[in-house]
Amino acid sequence: MKRKIKGLLVLMFVLTTHLFFAQERTISGIVSDNAGMPLPGVNVLVKGTKNGTQTDLDGKYSIKASSNQVLIFNYIGMKTQELLAGSTSINVKLKDDSVELEGVVVTALGIKRSEKTLGYAVSKINSDEISRSGEQNVMQALAGKAAGVQVVGSGGTPGASSKIIIRGVNTITGSSDPLIVVDGVPIDNTTSQTSAGDNPFNANLSGINNSNRALDINPDDIESVSVLKGPAAAALYGERAGNGVIIYTTKKGKAGKGLGIDYSTSLAIDKVSQLPARQNKYVQGGLNPKTGILEYNGGTPQSWGPSAESLGMPMYNNTRNFFKEGLTFTNNISFYGGDEKAVYRASYGNVSQTGMIPETGLKRNTLRVVGDLKINNKWKTGGSLQYTHTTNTLAQNGSNSSGVMLSLLRSPGNYDLRNYKDAEGNNMNYYSSYDNPYFTVNENPATSDVNRVFGNMYLTYSPDIWLSLTAKGGIDAYSDSRKQVYAISSNGDNLRGIGEVAFNNINNKQFYGDFIASGLLPLKSEWFKINYTAGLNLRSSQNTDVFSRGKELAVRGVYNLSNATQLYASNVESNIMSRALFGQLEFDIKNQVFVTGSLRKEWSSTYGTDANSALFPSASASWVLSSSFDLPEWTTFAKLTYGYGEVGIAPQAYKTISTYSQPFMTDGFTDGLSFPYNGVNGMGLSGTLGNQQLKPERVLGHEVGLNTKFFENRLTFDVNLYYKTSKDLLINVPLPQSSGFAVVYQNAAELVNKGVEVELGYDVFKKGKPLQWNINLNWAKNENKVTDIYGGLDEISIETAFGSIGYYAVKGQPLGSFYGTKWERDENGQKIIGSNGLPIIADETGNLGNSAPKWTGGIRNTFTYKRVTLSGLLDFRHGGVVYNGTLARLHNFGVSEASADREHNYIIDGVKEDGTPNNIAISAKDYYQKYLGDGGGASEEAVTDVNWIRLRDVTLSYDFNVKKFTAINSAQLSFTGRNLWLNTNYKGVDPETSLTGAGSRINGLDYFNNPGSKSFIMTLKVGF
Repeated sequence: MKRKIKGLLVLMFVLTTHLFFAQERTISGIVSDNAGMPLPGVNVLVKGTKNGTQTDLDGKYSIKASSNQVLIFNYIGMKTQELLAGSTSINVKLKDDSVELEGVVVTALGIKRSEKTLGYAVSKINSDEISRSGEQNVMQALAGKAAGVQVVGSGGTPGASSKIIIRGVNTITGSSDPLIVVDGVPIDNTTSQTSAGDNPFNANLSGINNSNRALDINPDDIESVSVLKGPAAAALYGERAGNGVIIYTTKKGKAGKGLGIDYSTSLAIDKVSQLPARQNKYVQGGLNPKTGILEYNGGTPQSWGPSAESLGMPMYNNTRNFFKEGLTFTNNISFYGGDEKAVYRASYGNVSQTGMIPETGLKRNTLRVVGDLKINNKWKTGGSLQYTHTTNTLAQNGSNSSGVMLSLLRSPGNYDLRNYKDAEGNNMNYYSSYDNPYFTVNENPATSDVNRVFGNMYLTYSPDIWLSLTAKGGIDAYSDSRKQVYAISSNGDNLRGIGEVAFNNINNKQFYGDFIASGLLPLKSEWFKINYTAGLNLRSSQNTDVFSRGKELAVRGVYNLSNATQLYASNVESNIMSRALFGQLEFDIKNQVFVTGSLRKEWSSTYGTDANSALFPSASASWVLSSSFDLPEWTTFAKLTYGYGEVGIAPQAYKTISTYSQPFMTDGFTDGLSFPYNGVNGMGLSGTLGNQQLKPERVLGHEVGLNTKFFENRLTFDVNLYYKTSKDLLINVPLPQSSGFAVVYQNAAELVNKGVEVELGYDVFKKGKPLQWNINLNWAKNENKVTDIYGGLDEISIETAFGSIGYYAVKGQPLGSFYGTKWERDENGQKIIGSNGLPIIADETGNLGNSAPKWTGGIRNTFTYKRVTLSGLLDFRHGGVVYNGTLARLHNFGVSEASADREHNYIIDGVKEDGTPNNIAISAKDYYQKYLGDGGGASEEAVTDVNWIRLRDVTLSYDFNVKKFTAINSAQLSFTGRNLWLNTNYKGVDPETSLTGAGSRINGLDYFNNPGSKSFIMTLKVGF
């Protein structure tokens, strides 16, 4: 009986124990990193089941499991941990994977991935780098900070445009701008030039250089920037990613105790960085052919007259008198907070800038709200919304009778430009065909008023670790109201002085939608994992451009269309629709080998009916050698990568059909004739034949890389090699006159880019020392060549420049070479000199060089001692030509510094036509006008191969000890210098600028460009 009782008790104990361990309970806890900081988004899975969850924004989780089951904690960049669910409260501290210390980057579609899993190069730039730059344009702020990323500005005026070229130019007639993405949603970054429908000129060469619309982003809102350089990285964006992708991730709310407040204020003083040197010795005039004597002549713009000293005439420093110190006041404030359920951030930024050119300026106000809400363990939602109001008063530039720099730099030293109008208000200048620069800035204002809203909203449902469903929608809408005035007596309306007012209203809307499913497939294998992403993308774009103009004003100073006699209007509308299906698989093999494949199929309204869709595949692999092999102890991390991808550049809208427009006839120099004519309107077919076979340009790219870290991550070394082929490039192919059309827009060319990128980082002293010294270096070299043009063509014009020089795509040559007039030379390369003592111009134009640099680089040194930090960025460029049309014209007019050396004759190096050395002397005027200048000389004389080293930025900051102040969490005072030092062989304004700005395909063109700036900035930041 006792045995039966004991047996029954044992059985009851076993059953009870089994039931106890088998019973599911709710287990909760916090997952944190090595430093104890909570980790959101950690995958928590009950081993051997589909039961899983993720940690919230505070690292908290809750899951049901029995005590004999095992919980798996998995997070990218951390070692996976498995723990027995033996307690109802389990807090976990995940350790860094020894090979995963480089962190997480944002990739295509906003997917966050560990850097070690990537089979392609992504450059990451943090908010401190953006802040140190002191730039108001987030595009310009990237200059010198990433290998293979070239930034081209357009001057130091408020709101000046900037464009970025990543790994070389990939297209001939399309835009080279990368896709700009903010928090996972693409936004518009167009730089549109105002151009009337009856304008016969290249609008990029004169007038106003308008802003690129990334200017509307507040740099203070940026948390980090990821640059997706190659097709393998950007393939999920398809036809919009042919030039790479720049992803801006904005600052979010923070869960914590109470409300947090960040405030910053700064003052910047801007000065002109560099100007062409001018002579200030000789006055207006020239040689009197009757007397043979140099005489003063106030009716000529040229300064080949006698010396001012000989006439007793005063001389004025017009350039010094004209420019002033620009001031920029910037204020930013943000409020943030949250808890385990919701986080939020609201920010306001204000910029008020006055330019170095009088009466120019920029005002920008940005208001941004962002939030995330965890509804429950399965549902999350959130979004952001930004409103920006930007007003800009811009400066006239370039080949323009009202151009500020054109009239200013050509001005003779004996004329005081400050007397710019007479008693009746008419323009007064040293030459009747130019507007006085003071008259231009005071009487001919050009303004832009932009209102913009962009943002996104998402809803995510995550029932399990293997499935997450997200719907995201985005909108980007802006209006740009522009006004240009030419006062009565101004030459800005083609030298007639009749007065003009023009209005340009641009409205742009983009709608963007993503529907995405993603997750970790529920495989039983512990060494093989698969993450998947699949979805649908919808996008629509609507643009309207309405231009109206009134000429011949009746009443001075009244600038509306009712005051004009001659009226003109044009209207352009564009609507684009696209949809795409996409998918991506990420394979993780033993946490050592990572393979990713993606595919995007795109349909677009800009494609022809014969090619109405396109496929964009990619494949990449990453092999973490340091996890697979026993490498030396001093090797912390080593990874080999390979990536292949295909991306595209969409055709222009409506090129599939032949369109009608109001025709105009012109000689290329005057307005000519246009409709309506004498009250009669007319429409005619454009010169471009519609093409139903259009398809997107394709960029196919291979890249291999090696990423390493040594000596406990103190030394990092990354190198990437790439080879890209751009196929099906869209160009205008000439047609025979019998067709009735001039050209057909078709896929008809090919080019290649190949290059190498190197990034190096070194912590000179071990961490923990009072003094820290960090060095970061980047270097890149790209080679470009046009390999094929359809129909046996050897060259096509990309964009017109000036009569003696153009920008071309030539088979076998780098894209974007300048072609122009050259000197005739013998077999030894010596110039052949004519009987007049001047070189002979060759019968055929030739290649004058390519504007792309041979290589670029940057090196940043950062020193930190206790609370003091000193950081400086040096920026390098070697090679790449600039057409210095400014200097050529200054030589011609006798106002260049060199032209002051005119008291003797010159003999030009070369040989006569009979092969003997040249000994024919010419006058100084002929030497500077007809040889070095553009008064009959060859264009090649104005082309310079440019090198530079510049101190891009230097910042000294001090972090105050605020422990005594309970209400203040942080306080920092910093002093920044931007572009303080430039060492270059270029004689002109800052050679980084280009006349045509971001809206053009031409780089390296200097023709009275507005100057660059150097800045001194003081900033105070306080956190509460």
